[in-house]
Amino acid sequence: MHCRKRVRLIPTIAVVSCIATSARSAEDFVFRHENVMGTSLELRVRATTPRAATAAETRVLAEIDRLSAIFSGYDAESEFSKLQKTPHSPIKVSPELLTILKAADYWMEKSGGAFDPRVESLTRLWTRAAKADRAPSAAELADVLQKIRAPAWRIESTSGLVEYRSDQPVSLNAIAKGYIVGKAAVRAFEGDRSVLGVLLNIGGDLRVAGDMTARIGVASPFHDSETSAPITRVEVRDKAVATSGNYKRGFQIQGKWYSHIFDPRTGRPVDHVTGATVIAADSTTADALATICNVLSIDESLRLVKSIPGVECLLISGDGRIARSDGFNRYEAPLEKTQSAQVNPKAKSEAGSTDGRSPAADAASGAEFELAIKFEIESKNNNGRRYRRPYVAIWIEDKEGRSLRTVILWVSLGGAGPERWIHELKRWHRDDKARRESDDLDLLHTMARATSVPGVYEAIWDGKDDHGKAVPDGEYTLFIEAAREHGTYQIIRKPIILERKPFTAQLKGDIEIKSASIAYRKVSTTREAAK
Repeated sequence: MHCRKRVRLIPTIAVVSCIATSARSAEDFVFRHENVMGTSLELRVRATTPRAATAAETRVLAEIDRLSAIFSGYDAESEFSKLQKTPHSPIKVSPELLTILKAADYWMEKSGGAFDPRVESLTRLWTRAAKADRAPSAAELADVLQKIRAPAWRIESTSGLVEYRSDQPVSLNAIAKGYIVGKAAVRAFEGDRSVLGVLLNIGGDLRVAGDMTARIGVASPFHDSETSAPITRVEVRDKAVATSGNYKRGFQIQGKWYSHIFDPRTGRPVDHVTGATVIAADSTTADALATICNVLSIDESLRLVKSIPGVECLLISGDGRIARSDGFNRYEAPLEKTQSAQVNPKAKSEAGSTDGRSPAADAASGAEFELAIKFEIESKNNNGRRYRRPYVAIWIEDKEGRSLRTVILWVSLGGAGPERWIHELKRWHRDDKARRESDDLDLLHTMARATSVPGVYEAIWDGKDDHGKAVPDGEYTLFIEAAREHGTYQIIRKPIILERKPFTAQLKGDIEIKSASIAYRKVSTTREAAK
């Protein structure tokens, strides 16, 4: 998919807003893929020609594939997997793997054990226990903690040889993804002066490079959907941004939610921090620190971040308090009150926040009810490989068939502009009012959020029309339309009656939208209620 910088779209689309312009004639092109390193990918390329942008995309994807073949813990043929299969035999490893192993050692020591690749053993223990709908016993936790105390590897400083020393599983996911993002973003420029700027976002790890300044919204852990407003917004240039949190992935055990992030020192999931966003000069540092800041206490995280030059963070506690490092507000851009998401209206900013303000406290309460629309993009024909996201439109019509609100619009907007492919969404495209409303509204920004599973999304309709006016109770129709360029097509229609009474419904999936469901519910202010 491509996106043209001059095009204007609806404010519910989560896309990046690029501020800087080049003296050369250039456009922004966006490419989106699912199932990249177990999550979703967004690549924005500022280039002088569509051909240059597409070539940059090819280089980025090739670099991701190359590095994944080194670090993957899921691929039995990856270099790291093979290292684990040859314990107690020092071997020569690639420069890339050696770099990450050294970085992991550094962050284990720097964080006092809050960062630890050996935590993979805990992940597997909790996964097995959760399947039985129980938490691990104290004896099980003690056994795993005892086993992972031994160093996983030893690096010979003079020769650079690595000896794998553990019989327990180890994962580099909490640091390698950031490294891959950073290297792949740089690869986009290789040998082509027509590529001027790049933003690469893979599941919450972002890198902005070249002639591009990006506005990035920070998602609320308590109200995170494709259409949720950010709690704040940052502007970055030639920086890395990483977000980690416990609200996208985890375990549901006997009705209670447990984070997928564990404290390696105790073996238990963390819950005192629900989200951490880190800004740093490089993606490896941002990735590692985003995880560490979920494990350490907020005060400990702020002290650690303060000790590292060029790093800033924003932390959200389990009860919705917001803490900023001393210099984080230098990156924050103005955010209108109507655009600010509610975190916890009763919470105040945590000590350590330099400006003392909390976007949560400023947020308007909004509508009493909302319609949550969950949908999954079909991937069965991709054999586990990455695939391009189809065009998707989600909107609401009144009983006379008039479009009231476009909730999501994902289309191809690069090169020849929106007119080229937007007509693939046949029903949405034929509505002149919907197109006029889209032309009159501005692009928003990409969201910094915790890593989510690929192809699974949620959109929220707040019960208002495209002008922000609440619609009355009555009969409406929800439409979900999906299409590919000159390919498959699907539309889902669901009549709904709004009368201030909660309801749920399952919608039948098909060739592009695998499944969908809706829930009309009271607006909640807590993550547990939202789930």
